[in-house]
Amino acid sequence: MAFHASPQAQAHRAVPMVSPPERADRDGERLLEEFNQAVRRPDEFGGLSTVARLLDRIATREQPATGPVWIPDTNARLAPSAMLRGIFPDSDISVIASQYGEDAHRRGWLKLDRRLTPAEHAAVVGRAVAWSETDRSLVDILAEFGPPSVIFGPPERYRPKTLSYATDDPSAPVVAFHLGSAEAEPDPGSGDRRSAGADLLAVRIRDDLRDGWKITPSGVDRLVRRASVQSP
Repeated sequence: MAFHASPQAQAHRAVPMVSPPERADRDGERLLEEFNQAVRRPDEFGGLSTVARLLDRIATREQPATGPVWIPDTNARLAPSAMLRGIFPDSDISVIASQYGEDAHRRGWLKLDRRLTPAEHAAVVGRAVAWSETDRSLVDILAEFGPPSVIFGPPERYRPKTLSYATDDPSAPVVAFHLGSAEAEPDPGSGDRRSAGADLLAVRIRDDLRDGWKITPSGVDRLVRRASVQSP
């Protein structure tokens, strides 16, 4: 004898299991919070793969048809940001994390610690490249431009990191100061260089080598030294 479910049971099964809006909102907020923590400190949250995975989950919730792949420079291997990573042998992770952060900012997913006013942002964009023609340190950047919108990297001031400056406008460029670990001063009597914080190696406003990047003298020196070590 065939078994037929009652109309009440059929109606019960027909109701889709959907999370309440309040729970969905909480889940989305928690996901954004996890991403914003991981992108700032990738080393503490499983590395860059965790950052990319969180971005995919956020995108799946908000843009399910896009199917993004969060790999910076995947389709632009000759982009300056890909070619110049040789400058950053010890800070590559913060450089890439900052690019993930910029992608998220353009989509409204990055929570800024400081939102620059249009005037403040214009000043950073207008001065950052020329200002970086001279060697600078973390302390110099903070004194000149104030606290950044986001810091990608470890909290210790002498360790590699990227300082990014942005506004609420997702279409405005994000100015990124890429810093490598502070190097010891060759002259023992010149003091502890680490007290000034990490060394500025390059500044990036856009991925255009002609007018969007500036490599500092320290950055050039490290690039030359790395090339000489790698050459046969």
